[in-house]
Amino acid sequence: MSHAIATVDLHMQSVEEKMRSLCAETGQANDIFLRVLDGHLSAGGQRTRAKISLTCGARLGLRKTDSIALAASVELLHNASLIQDDLQDKARLRRGSPTVWSEYGANCAIGLTDLTIAAAFRALAKVSKPDTLAGLIEHLYRAISVTLRGQTDDLGGAVNSLADALSVARRKSGPLFALALELPLSFAGRHTFLPQASEAAESFGIGYQIYDDIVDLDEDRASKSQSNIVIALEMDLTPEEALRSACHLAQQHLQNSA
Repeated sequence: MSHAIATVDLHMQSVEEKMRSLCAETGQANDIFLRVLDGHLSAGGQRTRAKISLTCGARLGLRKTDSIALAASVELLHNASLIQDDLQDKARLRRGSPTVWSEYGANCAIGLTDLTIAAAFRALAKVSKPDTLAGLIEHLYRAISVTLRGQTDDLGGAVNSLADALSVARRKSGPLFALALELPLSFAGRHTFLPQASEAAESFGIGYQIYDDIVDLDEDRASKSQSNIVIALEMDLTPEEALRSACHLAQQHLQNSA
């Protein structure tokens, strides 16, 4: 495991460079989208999905270039979702820095969202096994499709219970964590492990989302969000009980993903 971690640390800079190069316009010195993407990425983030993908790739013995391409694809989709979320939520700050739409406008945010999604597909174009492309693209499409439907239900006010909130969390957070495992597994031909990996990733995604909801509780309460798990629990519990229950739920889902 220590070797896999060392490999991930070694390759993360290459993933960052790959993400930027995939979105850059050849021969254009002052590319607005690349400049805005640089600012967005420089604001921080743990790159958790890319690290999961790289770790999986290292354990499967994938080539460096293939592992980097797969990790960049997942991380580009995640950042597309962040840029779009901020616009839809009208959030002005992310990690203490101005969001793309608040600094450059809604049109730029929409354009950069579309570009990073396109770049996620482009990342797969030069993998060393072209015969795997159909399967990789299908996984990519599925992750985008489920995430968008979860986001739409969230913003459309379809959350009226804890079960609804957990369903939204599963569909908003689970697919990209699952994709981080599905791409390297599919590429390596380990298809029998895909259902197990997807199930574990969904559990991890829910636990991760609940933790996020706890951190963002005050902000979500102010915006009257019903999809926050703690707020959903408050339909039947006191705020203190809801917070304890949310912590317990997060721990359960994270343990189930192990």
